[in-house]
Amino acid sequence: MKELYGKKVFDTLDEVLHPGHSAVLSIDMQNDFLHPAGRIAEAGGDVSAMQGLVTSWRRFVARARELAVPVYHVRLVDLPGGASDSPAWLRSKHLIANVDEFVVEGTWGADFYDGCGPADGEPVITKHRSSAFTGTNLDLLLRSDGVKTVVVIGEQTPGCVEATLRDASYHDYYNVLAEDCVAAHSRRLHDLTMEVLKARHDVVTADEIVGIWARARPSSK
Repeated sequence: MKELYGKKVFDTLDEVLHPGHSAVLSIDMQNDFLHPAGRIAEAGGDVSAMQGLVTSWRRFVARARELAVPVYHVRLVDLPGGASDSPAWLRSKHLIANVDEFVVEGTWGADFYDGCGPADGEPVITKHRSSAFTGTNLDLLLRSDGVKTVVVIGEQTPGCVEATLRDASYHDYYNVLAEDCVAAHSRRLHDLTMEVLKARHDVVTADEIVGIWARARPSSK
């Protein structure tokens, strides 16, 4: 801990990631984005990296639960008939995936991928844009639970993951990216995004994060 302008600032990763004030934000682990039969794959998107993400996600979230670190599940949905889409957002979706709609509320595509959804009692945040903070109650929930640090995992690295990670800092949270628990449909865009994020944010492995949590809560293993 160091003091700047009379304010106490977390200085080390152990301080930033203390499990007593950390939470995991899981981003968009949904069928349309991950599954070979989902809308993104149907539109020609490459979902080959998604199975590796599913494996690392399950392992990391299981450890977070064991160590009593809360997990918040964020899902993106479109309302039927374009009810949640502005003209600007429709254009963005075409630039991103060349589709008019995906993860439509009430469809299989909007459901969480098997084994990547909430456990009993874990909150689910529904969003209609890239950042998990835009137009949602996420900030209220985190502050109500005393969360100071968010650990972001999920998909897409250059899209909703990056948007949420950046927005977390704009909402005055410490933010950490678990670098081996994120993925994208484009390896090139994933790598380019990671290069930028590593220059501006805390980006570490899932094992490093879990190690910090376990040291702080050794009896929770």
